[in-house]
Amino acid sequence: MADKMLNDDNPDWSEFTPAPLDHAAKLKATRARLSMSQAAFAALLHIPRSTLQNWEQRRTEPDAFTLTIIDLIYDDPEGMAERLKRKLVA
Repeated sequence: MADKMLNDDNPDWSEFTPAPLDHAAKLKATRARLSMSQAAFAALLHIPRSTLQNWEQRRTEPDAFTLTIIDLIYDDPEGMAERLKRKLVA
């Protein structure tokens, strides 16, 4: 029985709980979903590219308010990008 479970090509993942994504993973995933470069995404967020790069590489961590904003953007990347783009034009 144990050998069958070790060699199972289709394990039961229904009980698996993945670890939550941190800010770096959320930023990278959001940027990838929006097909944006670091420079373009940083401009959209009104932050220096180097700041975004440091966050994505986990060299520095955003403050609590910015972590909340990252969560909001991650939850609705396209909608938030549209809102932020409108602010850039105004």
